[in-house]
Amino acid sequence: QRELEKAQSLEETQKRANLIVSNLYRLPPGTPSAQVEDWENGGEVVELVLNTKEYGSAQEEADALFSMARKMKRGSKVVEELMKEVVDAERILIDAMQDLMSLTENGGSDAMMNSAYISSLDISNIPFNENTQLDEGAMALIQDRLERSSKKTGYQPPDMNKIINEGNTSNQRQKQNNRPISTENSRNKRKRSQPNPRELISPSGHKVLVGRNRRDNEAICFQLSRPNDIWMHSRGCPGAHVLLCVRRGSPEVTDEDLQFAADLAVFYSDARTERRAEVTTAEPKHITKPRGAPPGAVTLRQEGKTLVGRPENVPDELKEAREQSGGAWDEMGYRKLGTRAKNKKRTASIEKETKQRRREEAREKNKRRKQKQEDDRMSGFD
Repeated sequence: QRELEKAQSLEETQKRANLIVSNLYRLPPGTPSAQVEDWENGGEVVELVLNTKEYGSAQEEADALFSMARKMKRGSKVVEELMKEVVDAERILIDAMQDLMSLTENGGSDAMMNSAYISSLDISNIPFNENTQLDEGAMALIQDRLERSSKKTGYQPPDMNKIINEGNTSNQRQKQNNRPISTENSRNKRKRSQPNPRELISPSGHKVLVGRNRRDNEAICFQLSRPNDIWMHSRGCPGAHVLLCVRRGSPEVTDEDLQFAADLAVFYSDARTERRAEVTTAEPKHITKPRGAPPGAVTLRQEGKTLVGRPENVPDELKEAREQSGGAWDEMGYRKLGTRAKNKKRTASIEKETKQRRREEAREKNKRRKQKQEDDRMSGFD
């Protein structure tokens, strides 16, 4: 806070130093004050009172003020960088809060979507209840984004050991009270933990699997794939893993089947807004997982033929399903196309704030440039 206050007084210190230097011929040693013209304010006549107690001459005071201004400038730069980091971190956390709110049944009211409400960053603001159905894949992706940006935001993932221990303690208490633990919840948890990729049928009748989240992508690569299957992924951008299943007794794979799967790979990726995009193919045996990589992250020992996918050619029911779902999530957890109508007001507000922030940054940059020119001009007096 002290550095910020010093940075704010930089302009006044610089202005006083310039005023003294430009009127040195009127300020012989021992002069306590003088009427001078302030040319930075259109030549307005002002009274310049010198600090004769601490400085023996006007030149000495001007030199001290210039030295002080340089120190303030360095402090201002540090504060500016820190403030920028804080703003960036807050923006990341606000986006995460908005994404969490969009997972609730009502998507959050308009009042909850304003930046003042969200800036509290209190998860208790999110209207979860016992009937709220959450997309586990989307939740995992939000957490992954927060973990990757933890250096900026200071986000700390939940302590799973603590959660497990608390769960065990709760179970023990339930047993002690002779209340049997519900098996229905256990079955639901096991069901949710199992992969659940989209299943479609190619023109020749082959099953095509498309990952909904990282868990599905991982399963497609290492659990659901077979040696003769064809794996696909949109080249150079995040997206779903696609598997064209070629099993014993199935029809021969045609160009139409390959094109169908390639179109899906682009449609369920960040390249969905392109008219066409390249798609990488590979045999499952050439897919490997780097040590320590998150779920769904893979590398290829050997690539197959490169295809070209056209997202606009996917079946109409898939486009309609994405529109109905609001297009709020892609396979990397980001909101992309087809924003829900109830969130249009929030989106417009965010865009307005972004434009305003960019204009302010441009003004600040221009101001710093002018200040640097002024410092260079005055450095000749040092």
